Amino acid sequence: MLYINFSCPPLPHLIVGGISLFRKGDIHERRILNNTFDLIFVFSGALYLEENGRKYTVEPGQFLILPPDNLHKGYKSCTADTTFSWIHFSTTGSYSYSESPISYVSAKMNKHKYYKKDTFYISLPQYGMIDKSLHDVLKSHMDDISQVKIDKYHNEKLFYPSTISQIQYQQLFLKILTIFCDSNERTVEKDVAAEIYDLFTLNYGQNFTLNELAEQYAFHPAHIIRCVKHKYGMSPLQLLLSIRINKAKQLLSDRDKTVNWIAASVGFSDTSYFCKQFKKSTGMTPLEYRKIISTPAKNE
Repeated sequence: MLYINFSCPPLPHLIVGGISLFRKGDIHERRILNNTFDLIFVFSGALYLEENGRKYTVEPGQFLILPPDNLHKGYKSCTADTTFSWIHFSTTGSYSYSESPISYVSAKMNKHKYYKKDTFYISLPQYGMIDKSLHDVLKSHMDDISQVKIDKYHNEKLFYPSTISQIQYQQLFLKILTIFCDSNERTVEKDVAAEIYDLFTLNYGQNFTLNELAEQYAFHPAHIIRCVKHKYGMSPLQLLLSIRINKAKQLLSDRDKTVNWIAASVGFSDTSYFCKQFKKSTGMTPLEYRKIISTPAKNE
């Protein structure tokens, strides 16, 4: 996935928002927008867009950001009536592209930072899907900033006067960007957390530190904790402990394996500590657990 990373400050700013109503058979125009990004969100139907030779199908709930100074056009006519909102925006700052979002964690405040703002990044996926639960809020914000209506049914372009102040328009625009950022962040969190879970499941006998995980996945340790906790309800080290205890439960069904051997095989160098953690998790010692799972059930 390609991400567009905006270096801030300054923040990206709204130029104008609008809504377009296309009929079946209509096609997006061919054009280049100088110094202007075009963000498109489709509510119904589908748009077929091409940008610098890359083709996109943008369906309901999906979005596409077309960068400035690149040729974009429709490569195929709409196959159904299509409604979409669009936002033209710009930045006077720098921006870059990457295959993954830039993660930013603010450094701790200190006396040398009273008068200087750290650089941070807004990372937006160029193409993706917005969670359905956010569609109504997103539509409301986009409707509020719309000042242009392109109506292909009546072959007209309507312009509406401003109803709120410019600062309110910019605030709504930033709320819209926040929805895209939050949607992207949840996806990243799920991906990182799932990868860490798989890592622990395959390597539960090894020890891991937060710094090692942060280095491996190129995120700050605090971000790693937040991702895993959001998905699994526990910290990375608690997740590893849970996986180890579950594996130990499986191994305890084999009476030929000693508790010392099981403790070592699931990553504990201290058997006493293993027994303590096992009892804390299950409410019984490893031998008590083995006895229960080894006892045949009585016929009722």
